[in-house]
Amino acid sequence: MNIAEGSGADSDMEFKRFLIIALRSTYEAMCGVELSVKLGYLAESKANEVLDQLEELSAMITGFTKKLKADS
Repeated sequence: MNIAEGSGADSDMEFKRFLIIALRSTYEAMCGVELSVKLGYLAESKANEVLDQLEELSAMITGFTKKLKADS
């Protein structure tokens, strides 16, 4: 949602700020998944699938952020 919100930004710098917030949100989600496993709400096998997807997403956000920096 942060990426969608940032896509309406007036500048690449402002959009980059939203991408950084989105990246932090992926880290929050990773923490939530790990807590869910520890508390017994989520199977570790499913958690690993979700964590892999979150890691891929964070890599894409990081790459996009670097691309904006290079173009600026």
